[in-house]
Amino acid sequence: MVMSKMKQLDEIAEGIADVTMELMYDSIDWQLEDFDQDGDEYNAIHSEVMFRAIEKMWFEIKKGYYENPLEQLPGYMGTERG
Repeated sequence: MVMSKMKQLDEIAEGIADVTMELMYDSIDWQLEDFDQDGDEYNAIHSEVMFRAIEKMWFEIKKGYYENPLEQLPGYMGTERG
């Protein structure tokens, strides 16, 4: 039962990741409108901003996870204590 829930969570997370990447890509395009770069230089700048944004989100999520991991919550994924 735990494996099927984990698989379901993975599928949900994958869908959210796909949509989030698309939204981020468009958002970065919008934010970089005023940058006077074209072609490969623009793509390099766009990729760098994307990487930095994802890195910042990762560190924020990682910090929050270690402060309050889900596994410690009662009933998480069918466990009594966590």
